[in-house]
Amino acid sequence: MIKLAKPRATADKCTMRKLILFIFTWLLASGLSAQEAKTGLDNNTAFYEGESLSYIISPPENFVMVEHEAEVDGYSFAFIPDGERYDSAQVRIGINIFRIKADKEKSVTLDDIIAEDTTALRKHFGESLITYEVDSVVTKSGHAIRSLYLNDTTRFIPNAMISYLYGGTEILIFDLTLVLDYPRFMAEQHYMDCLKKLKILVKGKLETG
Repeated sequence: MIKLAKPRATADKCTMRKLILFIFTWLLASGLSAQEAKTGLDNNTAFYEGESLSYIISPPENFVMVEHEAEVDGYSFAFIPDGERYDSAQVRIGINIFRIKADKEKSVTLDDIIAEDTTALRKHFGESLITYEVDSVVTKSGHAIRSLYLNDTTRFIPNAMISYLYGGTEILIFDLTLVLDYPRFMAEQHYMDCLKKLKILVKGKLETG
């Protein structure tokens, strides 16, 4: 069994750490709280129980779950290729889980979060960053996973996609990063496989996306 620990962001020159810290700080200021510790189903599958929905999050084929090193980078956990080290992995799928605080005076919508993330990304990477929303992955329970595609035609950036699943009382955020010499289409396929494997438990009935 593993623990999905509260994400921590630390100061670092690493691009991803600084970017996650920037977005993470905005999320906390906007009425979301970091995920409290939960137990995984096994060493390679994460489980989170929300108020009305529960989630089973599995890696794509030939990927493994990493917890401690991912926490240092501000994630709840991450998936990397089997046999690779987190700090030098060619591809990373990072996942964060945030609980949405009930606040009648200050509500936060998914559109708000995506808009603020897009602004943060553009501030971080510059005006040459290209961002647009791609087709959502819809689970059998009818929950849409919305995804942003990221690119920069003037230079390489490690961030390729960010995805959001709004569960009512929590939000799951996935992001894909890769190294320069790894084929982007392969990284995106692994990432989409991960999203499609997400299982959602709704009122005692298991739904798979």
